[in-house]
Amino acid sequence: MSNIPAHRSLPDGLERVRPPSEPETLPSNPPNRKIVVPVAGKKSPETERPRRTAAWLVAAGALLGIAVFEALSMQPATPTSGGPVLVETVTVDRQTFEARLRVGGTLGATNFATIRAPRMRGARDRGGGGGGSLTIESLAEPGTSVHAGQVVAVFESKRTEDTLDNFESNLAQTLRRTASRTADLMVSTETLKQSYRTAQGEAEKAVLDLGTAEVKSEIQAEILALRAQQNDASARQLKRELDLTEIANAATLRSLEIDVLQAEGKLSRTQNDVENMRMRTPVSGLVVAETSFRGGSFSQAAAGDQVNPGSQFLRIVDLSSMAVFADVNQADTQLIELGSPVTIRLDAYPGAAFEGRVSSVGAMAVSGGASGGGRGGMRGGSRGGSTGQWVRNVPIEVEILSDDDRIKPDLSASADILVESESDALVIPRAAVGNSADGFVVWVPDGDRFVERPVEIGRMSDTQATVRSGLSEGEVIAAQKQTVEFRLADAGVN
Repeated sequence: MSNIPAHRSLPDGLERVRPPSEPETLPSNPPNRKIVVPVAGKKSPETERPRRTAAWLVAAGALLGIAVFEALSMQPATPTSGGPVLVETVTVDRQTFEARLRVGGTLGATNFATIRAPRMRGARDRGGGGGGSLTIESLAEPGTSVHAGQVVAVFESKRTEDTLDNFESNLAQTLRRTASRTADLMVSTETLKQSYRTAQGEAEKAVLDLGTAEVKSEIQAEILALRAQQNDASARQLKRELDLTEIANAATLRSLEIDVLQAEGKLSRTQNDVENMRMRTPVSGLVVAETSFRGGSFSQAAAGDQVNPGSQFLRIVDLSSMAVFADVNQADTQLIELGSPVTIRLDAYPGAAFEGRVSSVGAMAVSGGASGGGRGGMRGGSRGGSTGQWVRNVPIEVEILSDDDRIKPDLSASADILVESESDALVIPRAAVGNSADGFVVWVPDGDRFVERPVEIGRMSDTQATVRSGLSEGEVIAAQKQTVEFRLADAGVN
């Protein structure tokens, strides 16, 4: 028999095993008592419910903590007894106030020359269509300086020079043939004129002989009359033949002249083509190689490459005429005046500053990106991406007055345009100015506190403001507007 009483209950999850010799008995079960038998792999509702409740409590606590953290982070700093709160201060100073408008753009030259592959005017004379590619034989090194009239590119011209020799020979032959034909026509015309003069003389003589018919027999008189008529008809015929011959000779001579002109034209066009094979720059300046799409990729032209007639492959820029080409939002153009001083800075040289002035403001607005996009075209850089057709910009040109070797084409630059200035003004940081129901205020130390003081503000820029009244030179104010009162005993005043 088992030593465990039949009425003794076992812990939850255990089941009493009856020995084979023990008779089966039913455990006592009080009325209305439920027996829960755990099943493997399945959680009871009583066990699952507390776990869900705990999960919800944890999630709610996390959300509450995040909300409290964000609320506290948005609150202004308040002094605590744990340490001082640093309040940055500035001294009201009297200086020159300047308001500037900053734009971004690209450096370029106002005086420049675009070098394009020549178009062969005599290509059709040589049996071509004029659209064949040209081979670069030599090219000026990019980055070097050249003078006006200097050769900057040479194209392969052997075939054109050979054709030039042929055209020179053809012109010489045409001139000889024309001269010979002209002489022949002059001889034949003069011979015909002589025949006409002879016939005209005989006709006149026959008329005179006809005057003696009164003293001659009737037969002789008739013979004289017939002779006079015959000579007169011959003279008229020769005269008409002479006139037609002169017209024909004039047409022949004109045809010969046209042949000469055509031969001279072919020779002249070919001579120009040979001359254009050696390209010269019309201006002095720096050689800049243009990037173009050839052979499935972007590259710069070099000796041995083939280029199409009319394609741009070099640019000569006059470094003494450099400028910044930029775009200004249409709303800001009313602030810009011609001749306004400009401070120019280059992204490639952050510490350098150059002088300039506004030399041109566009008459029409164009669609484009935000203020500061570079101008396109040959003067430098390509225009940036557009923000939409509703944004309208006005192109401006800023002349660079400084002479510096670092000023090169295609560099990105910023231009600070002086739009407003005031000398001998009380200037404070704009960040120190706050707003109240009555106007502008600043914060000044008063005993052991910073308190508001109404001020009258004049001109303002993005970073500074001028004070008309309410402050004096040398006074100390808080550099930032304050949202709470700080006791000077708790604040570390800089």
